[in-house]
Amino acid sequence: MFLTVQEVAELLRVSPATVRAWIAKGEGPPAMRFGKQIRYRPERVMEWVEQQEEGRR
Repeated sequence: MFLTVQEVAELLRVSPATVRAWIAKGEGPPAMRFGKQIRYRPERVMEWVEQQEEGRR
């Protein structure tokens, strides 16, 4: 199963525009492209969240 930009935004409680800005800057959770569609593996999103948490310690 893959998450959409909208679903990642909802999960992280940020706007879809924030997620798109991360994509444009090469930041944020690792994303994959399927043609023009951007998708995320849920486990990779959660790994990214954990890395952000560790970076603040």
